[in-house]
Formats: sequence, structure tokens, C-alpha cells
Amino acid sequence: MIRRWSALAALLAMVALVLGAPPARADNDWKITRYDTTVTVDASGTSQVRVDFDFDFGRDPGHGPIIGLVQRQVDADPNRWRLLDIQVGDISSPSGAPTNVQTKSDGDVLILQIGDENREVEGVQRYVVNYSIRGLIATNHATSGLDEFNFSAIGTAWEVPISGVTASVTGPVATSQVACFYGRSYSETCTATADGDTVSFAAPDLSPGEGLQIVAGFPAGTFVGAEPEYARRYTPANTFTANPATLGTAGVVTVAGLIFVIGSWLRRRRNEVYVGLTPGLTPPPGSSAPTKLTGEALPVAVAFTPPKGVTPGEVGVLQDGRANSTDVTATILDLAARGHMQIIQDGKDEWRFERRNASDAGLNGAERFVMSTLFQSGSSVSTDDLKKAKYSELLTKGRHELDRVVTDRGWFRGNLTAMRIRQGLIGVALLLGGAVLTVALAFTLGWGLPGLAVVLVGLLALVFLFGGRGRSADGSAVLVQAEGFKQYLTTAEADQIRFEEGIDVFSRYLPYAVVFGVAERWAKLFEQLAAQGRYTPTDWYIGYGTFNGLHFASAMNSLNASLSSSMMSSVAASASTSGSSGGSGFSGGGGFGGGGGGGW
Repeated sequence: MIRRWSALAALLAMVALVLGAPPARADNDWKITRYDTTVTVDASGTSQVRVDFDFDFGRDPGHGPIIGLVQRQVDADPNRWRLLDIQVGDISSPSGAPTNVQTKSDGDVLILQIGDENREVEGVQRYVVNYSIRGLIATNHATSGLDEFNFSAIGTAWEVPISGVTASVTGPVATSQVACFYGRSYSETCTATADGDTVSFAAPDLSPGEGLQIVAGFPAGTFVGAEPEYARRYTPANTFTANPATLGTAGVVTVAGLIFVIGSWLRRRRNEVYVGLTPGLTPPPGSSAPTKLTGEALPVAVAFTPPKGVTPGEVGVLQDGRANSTDVTATILDLAARGHMQIIQDGKDEWRFERRNASDAGLNGAERFVMSTLFQSGSSVSTDDLKKAKYSELLTKGRHELDRVVTDRGWFRGNLTAMRIRQGLIGVALLLGGAVLTVALAFTLGWGLPGLAVVLVGLLALVFLFGGRGRSADGSAVLVQAEGFKQYLTTAEADQIRFEEGIDVFSRYLPYAVVFGVAERWAKLFEQLAAQGRYTPTDWYIGYGTFNGLHFASAMNSLNASLSSSMMSSVAASASTSGSSGGSGFSGGGGFGGGGGGGW
């Protein structure tokens, strides 16, 4: 019938630590050899409780007992707490054991830790604990028609066995009905004998986890002003109430939010294009052309070379509106292929970068940043070195620099960083505002669901944070050229490769293939050409011996993974420097109050 206090044992173990003493101990032969509870109930419903018990520490010394008293439990109405007002009185030990008391309350349970942390006792020690409690009376109970005194005199969270169990209740008048129950679920009957206005109870020995419930029924009207106090209990059922009003409001908010977020995303992702020009072309210098916004895919024709003056990293940003680790890796490969550094494979997953060209002439801002960061400590650096905190900006700021280069080139309809910040602020505002609204509505009206809908909209706004970056007319033209080049790298056969005089086509185009995700196919093509004697690799990369496309592609994948792992490691390194159900007490199942205990 009552809320089970299964967590109380854990609380008893922790409370001693909170109070600065050893935890409750159950790994011994401690036991209670006598436990007598005497209760006197006055007409106002206040119960004076006297617990007189013998705690046997045997030859395993302890400081004293720990007692837990339930002071709040779930009522018949699950939306409210039944409050038990407990006032601790005199605590003594006729056997002379120390009875210093430290108390700890977590709202549900009041803990009494009895004893002296600087003194241990052994053998049998007698303790007498007095306290008053209100809230044990169910007046004019709907089932029995009586004023029921219903008390879990011994809760089910005791850690030690208890024998010699007796109890008595004395009321203002003679009782009309009595009952006694014991066990883990208070389902076994025990002895209850009424004699005038006093009832005596006796139960068999109790194992740890078994309790005692005593019930005495008095004529209705015996107790005046004995009604318990209640407090609102917040549960998902009453804070996130599901009814047509809350579900309908939450649905409207969600749909409206989806329309707002997705509509905003669709508007942002529309590309500006030149009207009257072939896709991929721009007006001649000094002239202009009308533009329009479109959400349609742009037609693409195969291009045999990458967009002129556009680096692989810039292409990566242009594709999806943000720089990632692959774009930074492709930038490093491109710098090597153009002669600014040499990449040497020292082991399966070990790489070294040697600087070749000290000049930054012809490099954009992102490339200059990569070179200066990569070789900040000298002309040679390994992937193991890159895991150090001082290289953390290679990934984080490297991506930012790529974003800035593309923004400066005017390829997007706005500043990438500013757009991201604005969208992020909207998402965070909706998320936090929704959280505050959820709490406010849940704990006042029980309308938590509409608040959660706002939180969901905020999450969706953050999910769409990096999507939908509408390109400018110039950016759309470059994107068409890049997509055309991607088609070439994806579909070209070995006999269709177009070589350019003085250029290692394989090496120069490989970084673009990495960005497009077709590096393995590109490498295999040049394996065929190398076997035919039509291609001789340059020395920007050392380590794969005789050119083998499959091996080289695997090495490139390993390099990409190793670089990403090293850069992420450097970022991490930088960041680290119950209550009654309403049934009659005469049905068993537990009463009001209860708790448990043990020793320490």
C-alpha cells in the first residue's frame, strides 16, 4: 500500500559520509535482540512514540545505530505528498552508550545517526528514542468507516535482523478494530490484542528488509483536527498532462516551428544565379548581368580542369557551406603537390611533413595559416607531433580561415560566420526559452508538453545550423564548374586523362578527388597509366615505392585519418590544459511512516 523505501538503505550508507562518519555497516553479525514501540495518540492525532531497543554489536565494535524515519510519502492521490511532521525528542542509552545525535534530511527521510565517532561500543547496548509524529491518522476512512491509526512501526529498509518485536498503541478511547502485519510487503498477519483503549502487538523475528505495520481503528470522530498535511507532488503525469488541449497546443507549436525552421532553411539555401548566361559563366570584367534566386539544381557540364584559381579547400567549403577536417587535409595535400612541402610515410600510420618552399608567395590566407602553424617549430613535423596542444588551431582555426577566404571571395549571400552565429543564437534562444517555458508551464498548469515543443523547435534550429548556405551568383558559377570537374574525376577512364605540359595531373588533382570523395578511383586510374609507362609520379610523397594505385589510395585514406585524428587529439589536449494507496490499513500492505536503519 505504501511507497517502498528501497532506496533508504543506500541513503543510510551515504548519510554517514555526508556527516563525516563511517558508512552504515551490514557486513557483520550485528542484530537487534529486542525492539519495543510504545505509541500514545491524543485526540488531536499527535502520536508520542517511544522506541526501546537492544542493539547487539557482538565482538565487532561500532559507534551506534542509524535510524531513518519517513517524513513524506505518496498519498492515495498520486499528485500529492502526505507529510508526516516528526519532532525528535530525548534519546538516551540506559546501558551507557554514547547518544550524540546528528540528523540529515533529504525531504523524504529524516536520518538519526546516534553515537560518538570517536568512541566505539560492543556487546548489547540499549537505546531509547522518543519522537512525536503527526499524519498517521486516516479519519473516517471510506472503507472501514473508522478513524484509522495506521503506522509502519518498523520500515522495510532495516539492514539488521530484528527479534523480540512488540508494540502497543494507546488512544483516547477504546478501539473498534485492530490488525497487525509484517514482512517485506506487510502481507503476513501477526498478533494484535485489544484491551480497552490500548492495543498490544507482537510479530515473529524480522529479517533485514522486513517491516511491521500496526493498525488500530477508533470510532469515527474520535480525532479532531487530525487530518494530515499535503504538498503537491510533481510527476510526469501531472506536469506533462496529455489531453486534447495540451496535445493540440504542442502540435500547433511543433508544426509552426517546423514551418519556421525548414522555411528559413529553404530560403537560406536558395542560390543566386545569373540570368541569360550559361551556368558556370560570369559576366566579363567591368560588366554585369541580372540575377535571380532559385532553389532548383543547376545544370552541370563536364569540366576537365578545376575552377581556375580555386583551391581544393575552397571547393569543399563551397559545396556544403562550411569547412571540415577533410578540407584542411586536402589543403595540406594540395600544398605538397604544389611543392611547398614533402610528405614522407615513416610507418603504417606514421607520417612526416618536410617544408620545401619557404616563400608564401601565391598562397591565400588559409594556406599561409596552415604552413605557419604546421611548421611553427621547424621545417619538419610528424603526425605524432600534431597531437600536441600547440597544434590545436591547425584544425579549429584552419577551418575558420577557409570559411573566411570563401566569404571574402563573395561566393555566399552573406558572411558564413555571421550567418552561423545568427542561426545559432536563434536555436539557443528557442532551446533555453523553451526550457524555461516548460518548467513554468509544467509546475503551474501542468502544461509541460507545449514547452517541450518549443525546445524541440530550438533543437531543430540547431540541427539546421550548418545547412542551407545560399550562394551568390559568382559562387553558383564556381560551384557549377566544380561539380563539372567532379563529374570528370568520377567518370574519366585512363585513356581519357588529359595531361598538361609541366603539370603532374594526378598529384595536382588528387586533393580535389579527396574533397569529392573519389581519391581511390583517381589513384587506380594512374596505376594503369604508370603500368603503361605513361605516368611517372613526382616526389611530393615518399613511402609507397613502386606506384600502386590501390596501395596509394589506402595510404591516402590512412593519411587523412591520421591527420584528422592528430588534429582532433591536439584540440582535446588543448581543452584539457510510499504512501497509502487509499486502501484500508486493515488490508495490510504497509501504513504511514516507516523507514529503516542499521549501525555505523
